[in-house]
Amino acid sequence: MLRLRSGTARAGAVALVAVGVWATARVFSVSCGDDTPCLTVTDLAKGAPLPEAVHVFDRFGAPLADVAGPMRIALQEEDIPPRLAAAFVAVEDRRFWKHDGVDYRGAARALVQDVSAGGVVEGASTIPMQLVRTVWSDRLATMDRWRRKVIEVRTAPLLVQRLGRRRVLALYLNSIYLGNGLYGVEAASRYYFGVPADSLDLAQTATLVGMTRSPELYEPRRHPRRALVRRNTVLGVLVSAGVATPEEAARARARPLGTVTKPDLPRGRSHLTAAVMREIRDVAPDLAGYPGLRVFTGIDPRIQQAGEDALTRRLSQVAKRSGHAGDTLNALEGGAVALDPQTGAVRAWVGGRDFRASEYDHVSQAHRQVGSLVKPFIVAAALEGGLGVLDLVSTLPDSIESGGVDWAPADHVTTPILPLREALIHSSNRAAVNLGLYLGIDAVRQVSRETGIESDIPTLPSSFIGAFEASLLEMTTAYAVFDNGGIRVTPHLVERIEGPDGVVLWQRRDDVAPEQALDPTTSFVVLDALRGVVDRGTGSPLRAWGYAGPAAGKTGTTNGGRDAWFIGLVPDLVAGVWIGYDRPRAILPGASGGTVAAPVWATWMRQVDTKLGTPRGEWLPPDGVERVRYDIGTGEVYRDGCTTLVSRQEEAYVRRGRYDLRSCPGSLGGWLSNLWHTFVPRRLVPIVGAAPTGGGG
Repeated sequence: MLRLRSGTARAGAVALVAVGVWATARVFSVSCGDDTPCLTVTDLAKGAPLPEAVHVFDRFGAPLADVAGPMRIALQEEDIPPRLAAAFVAVEDRRFWKHDGVDYRGAARALVQDVSAGGVVEGASTIPMQLVRTVWSDRLATMDRWRRKVIEVRTAPLLVQRLGRRRVLALYLNSIYLGNGLYGVEAASRYYFGVPADSLDLAQTATLVGMTRSPELYEPRRHPRRALVRRNTVLGVLVSAGVATPEEAARARARPLGTVTKPDLPRGRSHLTAAVMREIRDVAPDLAGYPGLRVFTGIDPRIQQAGEDALTRRLSQVAKRSGHAGDTLNALEGGAVALDPQTGAVRAWVGGRDFRASEYDHVSQAHRQVGSLVKPFIVAAALEGGLGVLDLVSTLPDSIESGGVDWAPADHVTTPILPLREALIHSSNRAAVNLGLYLGIDAVRQVSRETGIESDIPTLPSSFIGAFEASLLEMTTAYAVFDNGGIRVTPHLVERIEGPDGVVLWQRRDDVAPEQALDPTTSFVVLDALRGVVDRGTGSPLRAWGYAGPAAGKTGTTNGGRDAWFIGLVPDLVAGVWIGYDRPRAILPGASGGTVAAPVWATWMRQVDTKLGTPRGEWLPPDGVERVRYDIGTGEVYRDGCTTLVSRQEEAYVRRGRYDLRSCPGSLGGWLSNLWHTFVPRRLVPIVGAAPTGGGG
């Protein structure tokens, strides 16, 4: 019995010791016990990359932004400049190649000096110990100093043993903090000196190495004198270590710091980059969260910057005029987006006034009533249904029963009858409703869906004047069909995704067959009418604001001036602008898309034309159209050379063969024609509304 108890006691003691050892090891180690992302030594040994931001590039391959992680540009082990590595070793850990991760000789010396001084006067951290501190900084930050130091001493030799010294050094040079949110020598080189790490000269190398002691204290742009002194001290150490010759060090000391005034480092989070990250999750969900992705977009930085500048300036102007400039709880907001109408590639994405103030994206997330932006799609539905753009439509204010209530839209157009083209140019509400009721809501819905408007369009007469909500991205995408011959496009930001090593992980397909949403003749005839909107209709403020190039477009305004829209087209770009309040209220007394949003577009495109430096082309008409002269009141088409009614005539593209040419008024043919029609009236019957139904008509 005694032996049994003795054996049990020994087993218990062994178990207790084992638990104690395990607990001690647990306490003095870095672990990944919760759900937060965490690297282990085993992960690093298997080649797992360090946490790194997603690197976003523009359409030309230039850096655009770093998001969703530390600002780090990781270098492969073989790409690290040898002299740069040697310089860091000489200053930070001169016995790096000899110790096993902890320099006990240096630690003993530092401990004696610290105890003698009653505080920390000399550090003893080796490069592997600093790597522990950097890689697991979030977890170590919650521990007291002595526990952190024990963990560093325990883990550093393990790193050297499992990874090898060269990989440890490479990880260190990719992870060391060098101020301004920068991690690693590559990101710091680009930021401070505008060159990659392999292009640093000796003086620049010494400046970076000198920053490791205190990155913010020796930041060379903010503290140039202090950084210069520290750099020259480092140069002396490099000479002593054999990394540089005395002559090289002397030449380096004579050089200025050489920092760049405009850092070569992409910006961080914005509405644009948030949209890029959302798209990555949509098109390649398995890659979301992968460190160091290289995401190539179709963004043109010139168009992007011009859009940001134009929108910001206009929002400030309008807010000051409104008297609400200081309202931070419901500030005036806006959005702007530009697409390549041939491919759907997004060239610019401005999601709001200030991402720091509000991350809500007014390009894709905000849905607002579209107002008169819907009217070109009603005209397109009419043309697809066999009508002509010079056919007449009534603007009479007949009331319509809608939901048991008599309703008639307000209208600033007083002419009782006018051609469809003129109704669109001057944005007649009653003409739009009459035409929509004649066609039926299903016909308008079908054209809207096929062109890219996916939001719900209610079965109500008010839908024909835009009393439904959609996003700026939807509407701008749908307008692309008028710019490209009727082809529906899919808007997209991301073209290609690569891993940190440059291997392509995802590529947008370019072999997808185009989807013909509208007949090319319909597309071009509506485009031509939208040119009239800009030249002499509701979009004419574009010209007053100085944009003289070829342009087409449409304004949109909602009740009470709560939303102001303008979507415009040039031969190689379709761009949309929206302005309003997130909690809707009147923007300004009398605000409209023409007076509030169109100036943004005009300023934007003027800057784009200047930045691109190439003249715009012209739209080429398809074979199925012809250019005619017509009477803006009656829609009658005249032969060439008629001059007696010039003040009432305009030119337009129509479907070829749709209209017979009339003789000139005042000519013999015109006199005989008028005599004939005295007895046989012309068949100029205007389109009038029908009872609102859900039918196609």
